[in-house]
Amino acid sequence: MMVAPPTWMTDPRALRGRRVLVMGLGLQGGGLGVAEFMRDLGAALTVTDLRVAEALGPSLARLGEAGVRYVLGRHDLEDFRHAEIVVRNPAVRLDSPFLTAAREAGAAIEMEMTLFLRWCRAGAVVGVTGTRGKTTTSSVLHAILQADGRPVVLAGNLRVSALRALDAIGPQHTVVLELSSWQTEGLAHTGLHPHGAIVTNLMPDHLDRYPDLATYAAAKAHLLANQTPPDWAVLPDDAWGDWFARRTAARVVRYSRSSPPPGWEHARLAGSHNRANCAAAAAAAHCFGVPERAIARAIRDFDGVPARQQLLGTYGDIRAVNDTTATIPEATLAALDTVPGPWVLIVGGSDKRLSFETLALRLRDDPNLRALILLPGSGTDRLRPLLGPRPAIQARTMAEAVDAAFAAAHPGDAVVLSPACASFGLFQNEFDRGDQFVVAVRRRGSTESR
Repeated sequence: MMVAPPTWMTDPRALRGRRVLVMGLGLQGGGLGVAEFMRDLGAALTVTDLRVAEALGPSLARLGEAGVRYVLGRHDLEDFRHAEIVVRNPAVRLDSPFLTAAREAGAAIEMEMTLFLRWCRAGAVVGVTGTRGKTTTSSVLHAILQADGRPVVLAGNLRVSALRALDAIGPQHTVVLELSSWQTEGLAHTGLHPHGAIVTNLMPDHLDRYPDLATYAAAKAHLLANQTPPDWAVLPDDAWGDWFARRTAARVVRYSRSSPPPGWEHARLAGSHNRANCAAAAAAAHCFGVPERAIARAIRDFDGVPARQQLLGTYGDIRAVNDTTATIPEATLAALDTVPGPWVLIVGGSDKRLSFETLALRLRDDPNLRALILLPGSGTDRLRPLLGPRPAIQARTMAEAVDAAFAAAHPGDAVVLSPACASFGLFQNEFDRGDQFVVAVRRRGSTESR
C-alpha cells in the first residue's frame, strides 16, 4: 500500500519551522548532508545518534551547534513521538521501535533518497544498484554523459549528499544516483522511482541484515517496482536479470557481461568485472541516445575509482593496492583475478553471514599467494579454520598488518588490501579502513605513484 506524504512536503521550503528529526548523523556524509539541508531550510531540527559525540567528531565539527539540537549516545522516544518528519539513516532497520513510535504518532518516515526523488527537478534520474560495481558503473555513466556534453550530477551512496545538490539541479540535468539495498528498500510503498535503472549484478551480501538472498534481492527490486512503460531498466543477461525483469513495467534493456563495450580494448580499467560495469553504463548511455564515439572515449579515458583495486604506487619495488571496498568474498576473488601477482593479501574483518568456502580454496591452493595477513574480526574467525595448512599472520591493527605484509613481500610483489569482510569494530567504516591502509603504506615512501 502506498503511503502518501503530507501535502505540505511537496515543496522543501514548507519545512521551515517544522519539527524534523534526523536519525543517524553518521560519518559518511549522508546524514550530515540531510542535517545541513534541514537546518538551512529553517526546520526545527533535532539530530539523534546512538554514537557519542567523540565518535562523531568530524560530522559534528562540520554541522556545528547553531540551529541544531543534539541527542547523542541514545535515542529518546519522545523525540520520535513529537517529530513531524523523521529522516532515517539507511542503516536503521525499518522495524526499529523508534520508527514504529513515530509512525503511530503520525510522523512521515523519510530517507535522504526519498526526499531527493520527491523534490528533484532533473530532466532524468538514473538509479544504479547491485551487489558489486555500483560505484564504477555510476561513475562511468557520469563520465559518458559528460563526454557527450550533457549536464550531469553524480550522487547517492558515494559519500556525496544528494540533497545538498538540489538547488543546482534543473530540468536540463541528468542525475546518476548510486543506491544501496538499504536505500532502495526505502522506496517501498512510496510510488517513487527513477526514470532509468541499472542493476549491475546480484550476489550474496548483507546476510547479517537480511534473512536470506531472496529478501536481499527483493530490497533491490524496489528500485524497479514503481517504474512505468516510459521508463527503462538496464539488467544483466543472467538469471537474476530475468528475475528483475519480471518485477518492472519499464522497458527492459539487457547487457552482456562478457561482450566488451565500445572503447574497452583501449581502456585503463582491467578485469572482467570492470568490463561488465562499463557494458552496463554503455547500455544506459544508449538509452539516452549517446553516440558510440562519446561512449568509447569516456570508457577509454576512465581512470577508475579510489579504493577499488586502486594502485597506490610502488614502495621499494613492491606495489600497494587499496581494494578496501571488497566487502564480500567474490570481490576479493575478482581482485586476485585482476591484480598481477604474486600477492601478499590483507584479508578479514567482521562477518556478514557469507560463505568463505570458494575464497578459502583459492587462498589454500594459489601459488601466487606469497603470504596471508589477517585483520581481526568475526569474519576472520570463520575464515581461518577453512584455510587448512595455509600459514597466516594475525595482525591487531592496520599498521601492524601493513608492516607484516611488506616484510613478507618480495620485489615485484603486490601488497593487496582486499578484506572480503565488513569493517565494523576495528574501523569506523570501509573507507576509514582504506584510509588507514593508505597512511600506513605511504609512511614507507613511494618510488612511483599515481
